[in-house]
Amino acid sequence: MTAALIGAVVALLPAGASWAHEVGGVGATNFTTTLSALSPPTPGVSLAVVENGSRLELRNSTPTEVVVRGYSDEPYARVGPDGVWLNDSSPATYLNADRFASTQVPADADPAAPPRWRKVSDEPVHRWHDHRIHWMLTTLPVAVGADPGAAHRVSDWRVDLSYDGRVLTAAGSLDWAPGPSPTPWYLLAAVAAAAVVGSVFTRRAHAAVAAAIGTLIAVDVIHAGGIAAITAGTVPERLGAFIGSDMTALLLWPFGILAAVLIARRATFLGFVAMGVGGLLASTMALDDAPVWWRSTAPSALPADANRATVALVVGLGAGLLIAGPLLWRRFKPPTAPTPAATDTLGPEVSPDEVAAAAAAEAGQPEPVLLGARAAAASTVATEVAEPAPEPAVVGRRGFAGTLAAGGFGAILGAAGGIAASDPADTPPPPATQATPLTDVGAAAVAFRGEHQAGIATPARPQSRLRIVAFDLHPRTDHAGLRALLKTWTNAMEQLSQGRALGGPDDHIVTGSGPSSLTVTAGFGPSLYGKAGIPAALRPAQLTPLPAFAGEHLDPARSDGDLCLLVAADDALVVFHAARALTRLAAPHATVRWQLDGFNTSAGVGDPAATGRNLMGQIDGTNNPKPGDEDFTSKVFVTDPAAPVWLRGGSLLVVRRIRMLLDDWDRLPQQAQERVVGRRKDDGGPLSGGGEHTPANFGATTGDGGLAIPADAHIRLATPAFNNGAAMLRRGYSYTDGDDAGLIFLAWQADPARGFVPVQRRLVAADALNRFIRHETSALFAMPHGVASGGYLGDDLLGEDKA
Repeated sequence: MTAALIGAVVALLPAGASWAHEVGGVGATNFTTTLSALSPPTPGVSLAVVENGSRLELRNSTPTEVVVRGYSDEPYARVGPDGVWLNDSSPATYLNADRFASTQVPADADPAAPPRWRKVSDEPVHRWHDHRIHWMLTTLPVAVGADPGAAHRVSDWRVDLSYDGRVLTAAGSLDWAPGPSPTPWYLLAAVAAAAVVGSVFTRRAHAAVAAAIGTLIAVDVIHAGGIAAITAGTVPERLGAFIGSDMTALLLWPFGILAAVLIARRATFLGFVAMGVGGLLASTMALDDAPVWWRSTAPSALPADANRATVALVVGLGAGLLIAGPLLWRRFKPPTAPTPAATDTLGPEVSPDEVAAAAAAEAGQPEPVLLGARAAAASTVATEVAEPAPEPAVVGRRGFAGTLAAGGFGAILGAAGGIAASDPADTPPPPATQATPLTDVGAAAVAFRGEHQAGIATPARPQSRLRIVAFDLHPRTDHAGLRALLKTWTNAMEQLSQGRALGGPDDHIVTGSGPSSLTVTAGFGPSLYGKAGIPAALRPAQLTPLPAFAGEHLDPARSDGDLCLLVAADDALVVFHAARALTRLAAPHATVRWQLDGFNTSAGVGDPAATGRNLMGQIDGTNNPKPGDEDFTSKVFVTDPAAPVWLRGGSLLVVRRIRMLLDDWDRLPQQAQERVVGRRKDDGGPLSGGGEHTPANFGATTGDGGLAIPADAHIRLATPAFNNGAAMLRRGYSYTDGDDAGLIFLAWQADPARGFVPVQRRLVAADALNRFIRHETSALFAMPHGVASGGYLGDDLLGEDKA
């Protein structure tokens, strides 16, 4: 029981890495980056992958500058005899500053603008995080997720350099290499822990424990040295890698060495210091470095198995010392002074020296030399100690040690297992859901209440039918009237989502249909503020009206609105009935301003996990944020603590009705269509190569030297990497309206100022797709957080006490 408890507790400890044993933000991984030599070879110019695929390193010892090309083929960096210069007009200058491209790109960073060079180093060496060479997402590539136990080629990439009028090219690849079995390293850690614990019960226990802590520190130093040796950079940077970002080594190593020396001299109490040093080093190592046991590469100059062995030894020795400390004290704790009763029994001549000698004899240690009466007294003490009075039964030392050893082993396995289970980067995603039989479509239901409103991220696949209805409040509707409407809507939405009738005159429309995955999502427009007793000054910043964009031809009658309902389901009758019923309930308080109907592929037709297509025939939505992504919540839902309570956990919705000029589009050859978008029509793969989910390589070129993905291609201009990381969850629907047809663009985000707005500004400026589309409807709504039990939509905004 004790062993299981210890293992469980450790397994539940936070498994986040402290970055102390990473290089450039990359730790142990199954991704491998390879790089060919420069072509054509140029003496004095070399390009290498450093820090386990985290960065590229360019060295130039020639008198001629080398220019590194950015992601849009713009000059990004100059490396020459006078040092390194970066172009502040290149987005790559900012995107390459860190491993995950999280540095904000200034608005004036335009790759087409004249270079603005800034010197950053006097050395002819430049190292940067080139995002073509490593995997950027927190989820696995589709092929890897389907079969993580096999090797995969993830992508091919190339980097171009300009040198003396020539183009130097280095080609490379990103591959997935499955890792080894961790079992041998679990066993090595367990054996090391057991050896330390067992040494406590030997004749030379103090020396053995001192040797264990000395070995622990030596192995940790070797492990840190392997990390420092592979770190590229200056001496201070390498020293920082050696010590670790949390500076633990500066504290633990000196105290550990001092404790080892004093324990060797029989300072029993310092066993607890050894226990603390061992426990801290073992826990740090387990949290940071245990993944090296089951992953193929790690940032270390040591051979892979030698590096794994150092981790196993530190974890095992540390866990052993954690247990050995109290055992050492229990066995060798200094004897207490005799009580008066004991003095009477032993006689007045017994001294503390004689008591100590007897205790040493009992422990099997060499006795101090005693002469005459002192020797006789010591003999008496030894006899008394050897034959103690009977005591109540207790757990013996062997039983206690065995339990603790088992607990330590359980802790090691629990920690490693907890780490493995908590790491999303290399954990295979769940298998794809099989196609739902058509007979089950009507029975599917989506929960109405929860942290977030349904219809945003749930269900995962957008339903096949949609109706959007925007409302304007009646001028006479006051605060109480709006609150009554939202309460009525809440009750009706919950019943409809479960397939229950409302008792209305049109209930027979959906008799036998079931809920059909019905969701109803409600929101507030910017114009609601200033009405119904809601002060205009309380409107949150995220709900600031969208700016005008060049080339728009918006219809005011089909834009904006005070309130909004999104009604979606996998059956057109269910959508029609729910939208009509909710509109009827709104009539006393609001009127319909506009509505749109949209459609997708029907449920049960094709693979439900497949990305949908738009009316241009293109796969649409490939790079959507996924609910399993680490940053999904922060991108899609409002997490800003400064936001109003009603909006925290909600989302901002941008609605755009985009007419497609399909006749003009259809006259374009397929190859030209693909260059407009940047993806192939048949499988959605980027023109730089690979399948649909292969990351686009914006630096890839064609045989004639042109960009594989043109500079004005839609995916190049819309990618988060070139828009300060701006991302939106898009759940679009197609529409037809007489001779018109196109896309109902729905984009969910935490803040349009950091999502839709910067992307749209970039698109209207240069997107080749602009020739074939027209933006005709625009609206923005703030969808409040989900409805808790007993609550109603917007109750934090429209509570009973609101003025």
